[in-house]
Order: sequence, then structure tokens, then C-alpha cells
Amino acid sequence: VDLIQNCEVTGLDIEGGSVTGVRTTRGLISARRVALAAAGHSSVLAQMAGLRLPLQSHPLQALVSELLEPVLGCVVMSNAVHVYVSQAHKGELVMGAGVDAYNGYGQRGAAHVIEAQMAAALELFPIFGRAHVLRTWGGIVDVTPDASPIVGLTPVDGLYLNCGWGTGGFKGTPGSGWVYAHTIAHDEPHPLCASFALDRFKRGALIDEHGAAAVAH
Repeated sequence: VDLIQNCEVTGLDIEGGSVTGVRTTRGLISARRVALAAAGHSSVLAQMAGLRLPLQSHPLQALVSELLEPVLGCVVMSNAVHVYVSQAHKGELVMGAGVDAYNGYGQRGAAHVIEAQMAAALELFPIFGRAHVLRTWGGIVDVTPDASPIVGLTPVDGLYLNCGWGTGGFKGTPGSGWVYAHTIAHDEPHPLCASFALDRFKRGALIDEHGAAAVAH
């Protein structure tokens, strides 16, 4: 596997309904099979192939504290106050909540969202009020109408999708990578991801996972 950094995708070459290559800022990469796995920017890349995906991209914000002695040995998620809190092995507290209410691609923390996250965390652990915030950041996640991912083929031959994971992509990466590789290699969905096809939205075969995680979507 070759990982090419600082290489922006600028377009997809499609001939006769099949993908033939990827245009980038560092030149053309010819390929008969192209896999899209770009999280919150998946819809942007798909649009280059003339596809409009049922996705909404939202900023997802998180924060970490200064280093502390070990005090929390597990991940705590609360739907009542809408926050998750964990402690990294180095000692910093990691906190986050759900996606921002608006659509966007800004990768920075908004003060009112961070304030709400900290207030919720203090409802669970008042003593954390003594900790200092070290840094905040935002990432872009893509959410489908039924809060379930899209994994499989597209109307463009040789173009495949793995997107719509919302905030669960990090946890789903090992399994989704396995079935995605199978789908690409065999040009047909793996049995485990067949139900997550793009055309389920056209067929009305939605998979409602809005309640599957405490603060996922």
C-alpha cells in the first residue's frame, strides 16, 4: 500500500459509466476500481462522479484536559446529559458529545458547544471542574437519514462507497474494512454489508440505528 500525503483529489475520470482514474494535484492515478472512504467529505468526492449521496456533514467537537493522575478506568457515556468522558493512557481526559446541529466543514471548536460538553461532564463528575482544558478541535462526520453506514457498490462501475458512519466510524473500522475489501475484490457486496447498500434509500429498506449508541447521532 502506498500512502500519498498532500495529494488532493480534484476529480474522477469516468468513461462509459465506469471509473478509469483519479485526478489529483500530483497528477492522474489510473485505476479500474476506486474506493471512497473520506468520512465527512465523502459526498464531495461522490459529486465528482455525478452522485448525490443521502448524507449530511456535521462538525463533531471534542476536547482534552491537562494530564491528570489515573482516575477513570473506562469510557462513560450518558444519554441523560449527552456527553462521553474517558481518560487516555497518558492521563488527559477526553470529552465529547454529539454532532453540531448545523451542517458544515469547519474543523474548529465552537465555544458554546464546548461549554455544553463541560457542563454535562461536570454533572457526572463535579471534581473534574478543577481540570484545565488543554485543547479543542473539530472533525467532520457524515450522517445518513437512518444513522447507518453506506457500504457497497455505486451506479458507477468500479466505484465503491464506505461512508455515513457518523461518530461510529472509528469503532467500526476493522469490520467495515474487511467487508469493504471483499466487496471491492469481488465486485459484489459481502453478505455482512449487503443490507447497507446505497439503493436501500430508494427501496425504502432503511436500517434505523438512531438509538444504537448513547450519543452517536
